[in-house]
Parts: sequence; C-alpha cells; structure tokens
Amino acid sequence: MNAPASQAIPVERGGPTASAGATAGPRAAGWAVPLALVLLTAVGAVLRLVVAHQSLFGDELSTYWIITHHGGRGVLSTVHSDAEITPPLYFVLGWATTQFGHAPELVRAPSLVAGIASIPLMYALGLRTVGRRAALTATALMAVAPFPLYYSTEARAYGLMMALVIASTLALLLAVDTRKLRWWALYAVCSAGAMYAHYTCAFVLAVQALWVLWAHPVVRRQVILANVGAALLFAPWISGLLADFRSPTTKILSALAPFTPHEVRASLEHWAYGYPIHTDLLGSDLPGTPALIMLAVALALGIAGLAARLGRGASGAAPARLDRRIVLVVGLALALPVGTVVVSAVGTNLVSARNLAASWPGLALLLAAVLAAAPARLRLVAPVLAVAAFAVGGVKLLTDPFQRPDVRGAADLIEQDGGPRPVVLDQTGFLSPGPLSALDPFLEKPGPIVIRSEAPAERDHPFTIADPVVTISQAFAQAGAAAAGRPIWVVGNRFPNSALLKLGAAKLKAARSSVHVPAGYRVVRRQSWPGVVETQLTEYARRP
Repeated sequence: MNAPASQAIPVERGGPTASAGATAGPRAAGWAVPLALVLLTAVGAVLRLVVAHQSLFGDELSTYWIITHHGGRGVLSTVHSDAEITPPLYFVLGWATTQFGHAPELVRAPSLVAGIASIPLMYALGLRTVGRRAALTATALMAVAPFPLYYSTEARAYGLMMALVIASTLALLLAVDTRKLRWWALYAVCSAGAMYAHYTCAFVLAVQALWVLWAHPVVRRQVILANVGAALLFAPWISGLLADFRSPTTKILSALAPFTPHEVRASLEHWAYGYPIHTDLLGSDLPGTPALIMLAVALALGIAGLAARLGRGASGAAPARLDRRIVLVVGLALALPVGTVVVSAVGTNLVSARNLAASWPGLALLLAAVLAAAPARLRLVAPVLAVAAFAVGGVKLLTDPFQRPDVRGAADLIEQDGGPRPVVLDQTGFLSPGPLSALDPFLEKPGPIVIRSEAPAERDHPFTIADPVVTISQAFAQAGAAAAGRPIWVVGNRFPNSALLKLGAAKLKAARSSVHVPAGYRVVRRQSWPGVVETQLTEYARRP
C-alpha cells in the first residue's frame, strides 16, 4: 500500500490500490477532466503539426538519407553499420511512413504520432503517481513545453523513446496494481521498444526495475521475468549494440562535447526549460526572462507549501514520509542526469540535452507534484504560472528566431525563378553529418545542378574526417563552368548571436575574400529567411 496522508508530497490516489474516494476522483470530476484532457491533447497536436512543417535540420538529414535512399533491408544494414549509432526502430517506422512521400511531416511522422500520444499517456501515468491535479499539470507541460514539442517534431528517436518510456512505466504500475499478465507483457514489450528506439533509456528502465524490487517485493519474480522477456526481445540487436559502442562516431561526438562543468550545466538547462538543442553554434534566449521569473515564482510557491507540510508532519505524532510512487517519479527524473554524469566521468561523454530525453517525463511529473503542494489559496496559481512559462518557450519554437532554418523557402524560390537547369552552389552542408545537405531533400528531383561548398562533396556515405572539404573558390569555379553564362544561385547559412560567428568570422572572411566569382558575374539578388540559423540566398548573373 502507498504512504499515508501525512506524506511529504501528498498525492490523490488514482490506482486500484488507492482509497475508494480517490479511485472515484475522475468520476466525481464529471466532464471537466476529460474535456481538459481533450483540449490539452488538441493544443499539443496543433503545435506539433505546425512545427513539423519546418525544414529538416542537423541529424534529421542523416535519417532522411537512410530511410529514403535505401530499401527496407538496406535501412537495417545501414543502421547496423558505422553510418548510424542509434538502434533501428525509428528508421524502420520512418521508412514505412515515407512510402507515401518524402515531405518533412512524413519523415517526422513516427515522432509526431508518439509525441501526440504522449500527452494523454502522461495524464494516465500522473494519475497513478502524483494524483489528478498534478497529472493535469504534467499533461499540460507535455503539451506545450519546448523540449517535448521539439523532439516530437524531429526525425530522430528521442520523442518515440519518451512515449515508450511513459507507456512502459504506466504498464509497470498497472501490472503492480492488478497483477494481470497482460500488463506485465505490455511492460516488457514497451521496455524493449524503448531500447530499440534509443540506448539512453536503459538508465530509466533500470530505475523502474529497481523501484519495483524495493517497493513491491511481492512481485519481484514477475518483474524479473518481464525484464528477461524484454532482454530476449532486444537480443537480435545485440550485435548492433556492440558495433555502436565500438563505433568511432561515439568518440567523435564525445570530443565535440567535452565533459566540463559548463557543458553539464548548459545541457541540464536546455533539457529542463531552454532551447532543446544545446550547442554553442546557436544563439538562444528561450523561454526568456519573464517566463523564467514566472517559473521561479511557481516553484517558490510549491516549495513553500511543501516545507510547511513537512513542518506539520515533523511536529505530529507520526513522521512525514514520501509516497513510494513519488520515489519512483524522483528516480525517473534523476536517472539520466545522474547516470550520464557518472558514466561520463569515467568514460565516453554522454551528457547532452537530447540524451536526457527519457527522464523528461519524470521531470514534468516531479515539477507538477511540487506545484501541487503550494498553499491552498495559491494552489491554482502555481501550476498556471509554470505552464504559462513553458508555453512561452513552446510558442517561441514557431517564431522566426527559433524555428529550424527555412531552407525550403530558398529551394522554392530557385524552383520558381531558376529555369529548367538551375546551377546551385550549396553551402548548407556545414550543419549536416552527411551525406546530404539541408538543401538536398528539396532539390533531389531531376533538373538542378547542385555543387557542394564548405563541406565534402560525398553523397553516398556520412562525412568523415578523411573526406576533403570543397572550398568556396573550387565550388565557384565548378559552378561557372556548369552555368555557361546562366545564373548561379548560392544558398548558405548565417549564425546570428552565436559563438561560431565570433570564433569563425575571421576565417570565413578570409576564405570568402579569396573567392574569384566567374568573370562577368555580379550579384543581382539577395534574400534571407530567418530561423535559429538564418538561410541566405544570393543570385549571381552575367552582366548585361
């Protein structure tokens, strides 16, 4: 049974083992809770559909290449190779959805569906851990917060992993509460699915199992057998797991993100409330000072209420103690922040905002539980302030300074004005792991002559340090020969307010000062599209 009402963080029971009054909570709420859940899911779905329309960016280009340039078997063999160090589930699902087309929304469809499903799943999990009021708060956070919103619209496995971790935890609690075989089976399947999505969920899955072994010894046999079943389901991919651990890409990524106090702090900030991608390449002020003040006030109210309750419990006949399911929530929230720091201290650096994704649902539940402990008269104020603060960050992802680079805008203009065989000098490969640039997915149809610049020209394998980078001068020379007097379109990126702009400005200026534009050409048009990285288009044409 759960802890008594004198616990440090009281929760309204939602599981079958709870008191009769608590299990009747959803019925007593009438239509209000179902309506709120429907509205939150709808809001989250709309936000995700809007963001999913943005151009592909960064590692999404690797996903696009794997699932659109290979058949079903080719996808698995490519993911199994050094070309990718992530398990295969997202790529298999992405390959299936892109059979209907290669639009960004279809490439991101597995994350999109998983992200929308995570919203009601969060409420169901919250009902069995932190109570109805806090469950609604956590559901609202899942709907509007920038971190789950971003990764629900990225063609990578993080959003899918979060959904499977929520489902796995919920199935585990249902199995503990009901002792029914079907929930143990679902727990095993979802756990294996989460591992097939991304390896970092192993920290959270370990916390789940350890918590059951401690909190519910009566079902130790069942949880061990369920985890054995999950391990057997994952066993066919063990060779891929070992190959990924040995991959040189792991060491390269670790070198690019050194394990330092600054990097750890920044990663935690971006994971908890900031711009989802943590990199010094991108300038970011998300969610902004006003939103952070609202969040700080909300947390202060919750902590004040929690301290008052602890004080009352300490002065009573029985000492206050934590509900065992609150212990689970704390464990889920801390599993990756603590686990990745420990591993990184002795080996390969794993600390990055996205690698903490599987712990974000636990963080949302923990925050919601603290907010629910606010003083009675301010119990609605605290969650409203917190949700509003996160919503500011979520909505900002739709705005120009924070949306993904609008490379599609440049491609559409070239298609409209470039004629049947436009010559395009592509400088957008800088932020791609290869072999495709951000422009390639929009210019893959027959017609354009695309010449890579400031990145390797390779298009059949991910970039390596051995691939020579095509200089701007070399690319302009090739473009001039291919154009034979026709216009040359140059598409590139600009990094506003970023460390890259400051550190690389001199080198970039020197490189471009040595460029010899083909004889007789001059700039006739410049246009830019805002984003977290600005997309710039320049048209060169022959002098009349």
